[in-house]
Amino acid sequence: MVRRSSPESSATLGESSSSPGLTPARSAFGASLVLYAATIVTAVIWVPWDSAVAPWADLATDQLSAFTPEQINATDAYVDDVWLTGLVSWLAPAVLALVVLFVPQVRTALARLAPRQHPALSRFLAAAVLLAATRLATLPFALVNAQARRDHDLLVESWNTWLLRWLAESAVVVVLGALGVGLVLTLLQRWSRRGWIAIVAGAVLVTLGASAVFPFLQRLEGTAADPVLTARVLDLADSLGVDVGSVTVIETADRAPVINAHVSGWGPTRAVTFYDTVATTASAEEIDALVAHELVHVREGDVVLGTVLAALAVGATAALVASLALSARVRASLRALNPGDARLVPIVVAVVLSASVVGSIAAATVSRALEARADREAIAVTGNSEGYANLIACLAVTNKSTLAPSQWRYALRFTHPTPLQRLQAIEGLSALNDLDPCGRS
Repeated sequence: MVRRSSPESSATLGESSSSPGLTPARSAFGASLVLYAATIVTAVIWVPWDSAVAPWADLATDQLSAFTPEQINATDAYVDDVWLTGLVSWLAPAVLALVVLFVPQVRTALARLAPRQHPALSRFLAAAVLLAATRLATLPFALVNAQARRDHDLLVESWNTWLLRWLAESAVVVVLGALGVGLVLTLLQRWSRRGWIAIVAGAVLVTLGASAVFPFLQRLEGTAADPVLTARVLDLADSLGVDVGSVTVIETADRAPVINAHVSGWGPTRAVTFYDTVATTASAEEIDALVAHELVHVREGDVVLGTVLAALAVGATAALVASLALSARVRASLRALNPGDARLVPIVVAVVLSASVVGSIAAATVSRALEARADREAIAVTGNSEGYANLIACLAVTNKSTLAPSQWRYALRFTHPTPLQRLQAIEGLSALNDLDPCGRS
């Protein structure tokens, strides 16, 4: 009697019996290295690197005289309450996914959530359960941080609203993430030789598309009419010859009193976004300084650069994931029968989440350099160094921004120079104790 092999075992035997040349796994791994290298080269060439905000930079603690003892104490008290839980929350998803990856019993249990005759459902459920677990791992720390923000008057929305927001964000992450993981493994199972190319291309396109539509997603928070602020932005943009796209003011005052602004989108979707708290908190000259800062980001194409770097890095990670799933040696170690086996879900999730941690460190390093340039150029635009210094102090006092972090926290997590570094970089500034943040005098 002749025993017929299953499609899964045939796929595995077919790869293992092939010549040790350029296999799909090696091709995908090579593409990953090329894309990571392209990310680094692009960053080296186009990012305006600045040693003053490098990971090892001087944190300018001598600039503390810009703040009163009460402001320093209030900021330090808040930071002491949130920095450790924030750090653990940042690392917890990747750590949990790695733990699951190295525990065979858990991997097997995830793969058995659906009958073997329904591989697509098995992949989706395994990914959904694992991603839900990584989200739940952050919940205790998110609750502690939310309570700390409430205690320090940085969060005003009700607990019900906060929890609904967290659940909605988690549902999006779990559902879209599970669909993505399932699609990746399905493509690799059906097209084991060329499927990885489609995965890499899809990852790049999704990253570009997400960056483009982000301004529209922000508007789901609700927008506010502020013709005075909008006119101020458009007037300064005209004087600089900058096309801002659209100006959006989103409603955040009912959630938190913090002030912020940023540029997002690219091409026809580009938008400059302000929180509605800006107009009620900052003085006129501080608003001008903030507008100038954001317009410099537009003029210099910082969002486009960030999007290109993200697309290259995401494509590289997608290629790395594909190379691991296509590797017969990796599959054997995980007891996976083929590149679409649900037993591979933990390695996909673990690699993606670990890469996101490493990528966020690299992104923070790049962001600090871009923000330092925006500071310099915005002061040149406004010609008002004192007004810009007041803006930096206003942001720090209102948002309770960390003034003097430890060097390693600064290197790992800070997307902006510290307020003290930003003040130190302002030339022609008079005595720091003459600052009037948020026009409160």
